[in-house]
Amino acid sequence: MVLLCLAAAPSAVMAESGSPEAEVRAAMSGFMDALNALDADRMATFFAPDITAFVPLAQAERVEGKDAVVRIFRAFVERTRPTASRLSLAPEDLKLELSGSLAVVTFNIRDAAGLVRRRTFVWRRTEDRWLISHFHASDLAPPRP
Repeated sequence: MVLLCLAAAPSAVMAESGSPEAEVRAAMSGFMDALNALDADRMATFFAPDITAFVPLAQAERVEGKDAVVRIFRAFVERTRPTASRLSLAPEDLKLELSGSLAVVTFNIRDAAGLVRRRTFVWRRTEDRWLISHFHASDLAPPRP
């Protein structure tokens, strides 16, 4: 039941880190590091105040706002910590599209059972860093024989 479905600290995604693509990649990496560490507080530093999300394993409707998204990730951490102290989620097939102050990052995470966890992140450039504006999760089970 991994919600997410790369190890930079939030300060590493500041404007002086280089090209916009490198900044987005660093931000994505920082978020994934926080997720793999099961650190909900650090994950929250990557969310825009007005973030929206589709997290079907948590609720059917779109999630609206940072507080609501943080609650979902905190619940995920609480459910996961009893059986794992750390995750090892590794994005595959990562694609980044950048246009001005917006970037879209998509990737898959495959598990041992063949489940494909598909993820899309929309990043928005703020004054000094990139924040997650929207997150979309969907999982695809392998076909049954």
